[in-house]
Amino acid sequence: MPTEIRTVSSFSNIQRRQDGFTLIEVIVASVVLMVGVLSVIGLLNAANGATTRTKNHDTATNLARELIEGARSVPYEKVSSPGVTVELQRLPGLEDIDGGSYTVKRKGVTFTITVDVCVMDDPKDGGGPRATTATFCSNSAPAGATDKNPEDYKRVAVTASWKEGARTRKTTQTGIINNPGSASGPAVRSIIPRGYTSPYQVTTDVNTVTIDVSTSSKPTTMAWMLDGSRQSSAVTPNGSTGLLWQFDWNIKTLDDGIYVVAAEAYDVYGVSGPSRQETVVLNRFPPKPPKQVAGGRTKFGTVEIEWTANSERDIIGYQVFRVGAASPVCDIASQKLSTFCVDTSPPGDDTLEYYVRAYDRDPLGNVRESADSTHLIVTKDNTAPYPIQGLSATKLPSGDTQLTWTRPSPEDPDGGDSVQFFRIYRDGILMANRYERYFDSSGSPTVVWSDINTNGVAHAYYVTAVDTHYAESSFTLPVIK
Repeated sequence: MPTEIRTVSSFSNIQRRQDGFTLIEVIVASVVLMVGVLSVIGLLNAANGATTRTKNHDTATNLARELIEGARSVPYEKVSSPGVTVELQRLPGLEDIDGGSYTVKRKGVTFTITVDVCVMDDPKDGGGPRATTATFCSNSAPAGATDKNPEDYKRVAVTASWKEGARTRKTTQTGIINNPGSASGPAVRSIIPRGYTSPYQVTTDVNTVTIDVSTSSKPTTMAWMLDGSRQSSAVTPNGSTGLLWQFDWNIKTLDDGIYVVAAEAYDVYGVSGPSRQETVVLNRFPPKPPKQVAGGRTKFGTVEIEWTANSERDIIGYQVFRVGAASPVCDIASQKLSTFCVDTSPPGDDTLEYYVRAYDRDPLGNVRESADSTHLIVTKDNTAPYPIQGLSATKLPSGDTQLTWTRPSPEDPDGGDSVQFFRIYRDGILMANRYERYFDSSGSPTVVWSDINTNGVAHAYYVTAVDTHYAESSFTLPVIK
């Protein structure tokens, strides 16, 4: 009898298992499935929205840049607010589509265009009296009395805005348009180094080169520029017509290389006409021997050699030699202008000797070499110097980052050895993060160095000490500014 009861109970359980899902279970499962599907749909919509925003932003950015390039083709005197807008609408592809506010349609999206123009007065030429009706930019140079023509260039800001649903989005691009000079002002017709023919090349050791300038009409004053920087020496009339002028360019202390000499003439009202420039090549001397050569053995069995780049503008490359080697360890074909060389297969001798040469071309185009640099002695065994102390960083008002640290004392555990330079690493401690070699010859216990190329971004800095045999101390902890 008990056995039959168990059998019926078992059969009943089997029946219940074959009944399927209840209505409540089906509803719950449907709700879960619906939530999942809606979540996926929401993600797809968000992704599509992000893609659309990105596409519209790229289109707006490209349109703004196209408008800035279009403004460069507009005559300078017509680049103003709101006059430049009229000129832009005349350009193919930039026409206004509805006759109201300036709108342009691209890829199915209507963009509303706003163009703002202001005038910049470059502070390098002394400011200006602002005797003009132009609208100067808020961050332009302060007014002064030395600049006869304060309108140095115009800044054009193009804003493209568009609708995405109920939200308005926009992007702005900015460009600079240089002042070509007024057509009513005296134009510089020629600028010629006296005694030289084009292409102008100075090949002898002279103190000065006289530059002759001719103009289209008689100017009241004239200025000259070297590589775009206004010079203080005077430009004086040459003859009674008032159309010929001259100035002396002192080249005695200049390195060899390519220079751009320009002149600009002004009338009695301070209005300048088109300026003119010429390229002059100084090629008087062989290159100077490279300086601050340093190097040593590495843990990889190689020897590293580095040096400071030559200041001459016409250097075409460097070569590194090891005394006793049949050929350069780094030749000009691969080295070019790099100031870092690795001897991948140095002998295992206790002492090695290296030197560096710089190369340019003589007036006939032949490769010309410098004298040898100071010879670098590389030893086999050397102990690293002690690490620096007290590294700190300060953000200066200019935006530069100033590092300060204390020189190790004593500097090096090896007798007769000392710290030759400090190495600054930026944003890491790998070879790729080597940022600058700093030679401090002051002898002061406190060393100060500034990073003038921060670009407004915070960086992490590390500093090591390097001795005369190229051994490098341990790293400091980073400072971030």
